[in-house]
Amino acid sequence: MLIIIKNKKCEKMGVPLGKLIEPCKQKIELTAFSGKKLGFDASNTLFQFVTTIRGQDGQPLMNEKGEITSHLNGLFYRLLNLKSLGIDITFIFDGESPYLKKTTKQERRERRTIAQQKLEIAKEENDLMAMQKYARQAATINEKIINESKELLYSMGIPYIQAPGEAEAQIAFMVSQGMLDYCVSQDYDCFLFGSPNLLKNIAISGKKKLPYKNVYVDVYPTIIESKCIFDLLQIDRDQLIWLAILIGTDFNPKVPGIGPKTALEIVKKNNSFENIMTFLKTKNKEISFDYKEIENIFKTPNIDKNPKIEKGEFNRKSIEKILIDKANFSQERVTKHLDEYIVKIIEKEKQKTLSDWFR
Repeated sequence: MLIIIKNKKCEKMGVPLGKLIEPCKQKIELTAFSGKKLGFDASNTLFQFVTTIRGQDGQPLMNEKGEITSHLNGLFYRLLNLKSLGIDITFIFDGESPYLKKTTKQERRERRTIAQQKLEIAKEENDLMAMQKYARQAATINEKIINESKELLYSMGIPYIQAPGEAEAQIAFMVSQGMLDYCVSQDYDCFLFGSPNLLKNIAISGKKKLPYKNVYVDVYPTIIESKCIFDLLQIDRDQLIWLAILIGTDFNPKVPGIGPKTALEIVKKNNSFENIMTFLKTKNKEISFDYKEIENIFKTPNIDKNPKIEKGEFNRKSIEKILIDKANFSQERVTKHLDEYIVKIIEKEKQKTLSDWFR
């Protein structure tokens, strides 16, 4: 029987390459990135903050008006720590998504709606575990969160870029051109866009609770190099894109019955995607989308070769107004972290001056 793949569920976020490239993941200390330029996928990072920085009932942090502030907490406390280590941070925000991502976005909205309904039931039943589960599933990043994030980044003196298309595509281009040193994201799509590397778990640290389980695991910064992936799998970037198309991307559904290992075997045995399609037909499988469109998204993405960088000066009063007055953060805690950060920066400048003096 011929299987036509259409309107099937796409992968949640990014391409599921994790287990396939496990040997390429290397632990690394944050101090190793002192003086390096890191490009953060803004939406990916903010989503991380909104889903992980929450109360025991699974609800995100909120101010007295009931407005979400988890993203501000993550941006301030976690990025301030990175900046104090001498790490150069740039945030890149998504622009317009390719129309092929429309289905994926719609499916995500539907899942969030269902999760929100289940969350309300869990609240009525006072089911704490269910509340934690569905609150995270219902989380999203809206325009308000994005605008508030840009405002705080500007006040912290952290530059950001508004990409015309996918943020990971913009970061991949900038890293490949030496404008940035590393791509920071939790997804592997940046390799499909041509990034030579990926840093994971840079904005989080310590313990992480596994989804739907009362189990915590250690989380540590990880670096992955594209060269290691290509050497390990013995394929090139084109084949990696073919592999991704087979197992599903944000722009197309996966081929049923084909997982990462099987997909790898297929791309290594075929020297073109046309040949892969011929092979799929022998297995009674056929794709309903234009694979060339998917290839073009990754190989000729919508990026700005001379991106405009928005950057303000570090403004303590502005930061305090945003966090203390608007977000209702603890004045004592915010003041303490700002004082500690400023002391560290002053010490670094002193060391830099002494170093310059003795050259």
